[in-house]
Amino acid sequence: MKRYHINLIMTALFVLTVAGCSDEFLEETPRDFFTSDNAFLEPAGFEFAIVNLHKNVRDIYTRSDGTGPHVLLGLGSDFAGFGENFVSGPRMNYEALGPDDNLATSIWEQMYEIVKNANVVIERSENPDIQWEADTQKDVLVAEAKFFRAYAYRILVQLYGGVPIVRNEIGVVTNNLLRASKAEVYAFIEEDLLAAIEDLPEVTEILPGRIPRAAAYHLLTEAYVATEQWQNAIDAASEIIDNPNYALMTSRFGTRASETGDVYWDLFRIGNQNRTSGNMETIWALQAEFQTPGGGGETGARGFTLERAWGSRYHSLKDPNGANGFTLSDQYGRPVGWCTLTDYVAYDIWDIDQDGVYDTDMRNSSNNIHRYERGDFVYNNPDSDFFGQVVDLATVETQAERFWFPYFMKNTTPNNHPGEIINTGRIWRDQYLMRLAETYLLRAEAHLGNGDQSSAAADINMVRNRANATPVAAADVNINYILDERARELAMEEFRTLTLHRLGLQYERTRDLNIWAGPTIAAHNNLWPIPQREIDLNTGAVLEQNPGY
Repeated sequence: MKRYHINLIMTALFVLTVAGCSDEFLEETPRDFFTSDNAFLEPAGFEFAIVNLHKNVRDIYTRSDGTGPHVLLGLGSDFAGFGENFVSGPRMNYEALGPDDNLATSIWEQMYEIVKNANVVIERSENPDIQWEADTQKDVLVAEAKFFRAYAYRILVQLYGGVPIVRNEIGVVTNNLLRASKAEVYAFIEEDLLAAIEDLPEVTEILPGRIPRAAAYHLLTEAYVATEQWQNAIDAASEIIDNPNYALMTSRFGTRASETGDVYWDLFRIGNQNRTSGNMETIWALQAEFQTPGGGGETGARGFTLERAWGSRYHSLKDPNGANGFTLSDQYGRPVGWCTLTDYVAYDIWDIDQDGVYDTDMRNSSNNIHRYERGDFVYNNPDSDFFGQVVDLATVETQAERFWFPYFMKNTTPNNHPGEIINTGRIWRDQYLMRLAETYLLRAEAHLGNGDQSSAAADINMVRNRANATPVAAADVNINYILDERARELAMEEFRTLTLHRLGLQYERTRDLNIWAGPTIAAHNNLWPIPQREIDLNTGAVLEQNPGY
């Protein structure tokens, strides 16, 4: 079967809305570029529209230098508190989270932008005058658009609860939207994903970054878990787990396999996220490319800020004499410690023996988490009297915590910052959105919901065995254990905040595990507020606000 591809690392070449044009320009007949009138008369316009949907998702991570994506990744949840100066909303202070919160409004708008763009593809594809280049081309493009629409509604329903369902392209101002129930939104998500599964290609038939059938099964698994359709969730996850094109990586692979490290370390090195590296675990990864238009910006200013946000600000640490102990290095880049880790994710989830020594879990090895108490950091400033010596723990503990909390190496590109640019806090590595380890943990959650702790433990132990961690006993499996395992395996990859909202545990776990945001959170914060701007503009019907706001 012939499949149609388009490079995902590119700048958008068409514009659907033209503003500020002269009358003379508007009277011309465009022949060599896309406009809102002609973009969807030929297959190329639909291909570009799909690229734009991929860009819409990448924008969640790269649109600004702010903390938006990091709140979704777990800032203000059980993972981290804000280490610098932002105190509003779910970043740090839930008492300030209200209908006018910029982040809550921004995420809402970004998701409905995806819905709008997907609806355009779906609806305009029905034009009988389009000359498709192959029998399957239209079906594949529509399937991908439906996947993106489901992806957007997944974020909307988990953050805001029931939201308006917009099924069609809207060509006029609409002011009478009504909120659907959560059950109705999830049913719509399931409908889109089941339709997408029929036509999405197998991973072996597409270029890196495009949406394979397994991505729809993964998202469908989560939707079934969220609605307690346990057997359906098990069956959907098994479609991926039993697919011979996917497997957990258990041996060294990729661009730096000859260096000191382990297979978990390999998963996060530049160039190792796609199948071309031998990685059989990836289901969907955002594509990034340094200094390539659309893939990181001409100057590299649009890379992912994982390093900037989640890395401890080591370069501000003083040595025991009070002098600068560090200079910026290619090993760690330039993090600023926006997201100061909670003890929960930094220490509590990792097993320690009676002598205070960590166990053999490779995800917590010196390859993957650098810790001051373990002696993983060495003063690197040649002007320091302590140059080349292991950092003195007693000295750093007297300094700002955001300077010295454990540094997860998945959030940086050690000794491999592209272009030798180490002062931006950004990385240009493809970003996992779905990988098989999470599919196992979702199926474990479904088995647990289905009353089968043994099967849940077996799935969890597939992930733990790869990490050389002690297997969990079936009797010890509960939802908190699964959340702990997700933290060990998927920290700063999964949208942790969405996971906790999906389970209705954002309030409880933030209250109990986050010393900064915890004192400010209340039960109603298990949902975010509906943006006031949307309520005010919806003059033809009442768009109800969530309780407590």
